[in-house]
Amino acid sequence: MEKDNTLASDKKATSEGTEEAITIVSDVTKENVEKTINGVKDVAKNVKSKAKKVTTAVKKTAAKRTISKKIDVGLYVQYQGKEISKGTILEEVYKEWTKSHKITELKTLDVYIKVEEDTAYCLVNGEIKINIKLS
Repeated sequence: MEKDNTLASDKKATSEGTEEAITIVSDVTKENVEKTINGVKDVAKNVKSKAKKVTTAVKKTAAKRTISKKIDVGLYVQYQGKEISKGTILEEVYKEWTKSHKITELKTLDVYIKVEEDTAYCLVNGEIKINIKLS
């Protein structure tokens, strides 16, 4: 019977030790989980803060672009007593373009003014050329 008592007391001690070890491990695990959660929260706050900064910068840039689109810029070329405006050149380009194309086909327009030749060279949609005499 002494054997049975010894076994029973060993089992009881082992079971108490196991419960204590499980409690310690679960407490450590809870601490680690809480630390991890707090770490994730900190990272989320940093990401949110940086996202707000980027969003603000994008909004400011978009606002600047919108403002620049609203400004009507006048452009005048003066040379040897002659003057021609951007509007006059554009009117002439539209007249020439609409003789053989629809106005909606005009996508890009690059104008090169060569004052010594008294001519504006126009590159339409990157390929078609229109030459306009300035005088």
